[in-house]
Amino acid sequence: MGLYVVTIIGYMAAILGVGALFVHYLRVGLDSKQSEIVDPKPTTKY
Repeated sequence: MGLYVVTIIGYMAAILGVGALFVHYLRVGLDSKQSEIVDPKPTTKY
């Protein structure tokens, strides 16, 4: 029974860890404000 509980807790921790990394990527990695730093808008108008 103890091995079952430890296995379930381990899987839950792994799933929560992967979920937290995914949410962190969505919040920080896809921040649209940083796109201005990498590729600024052109200043000349055509």
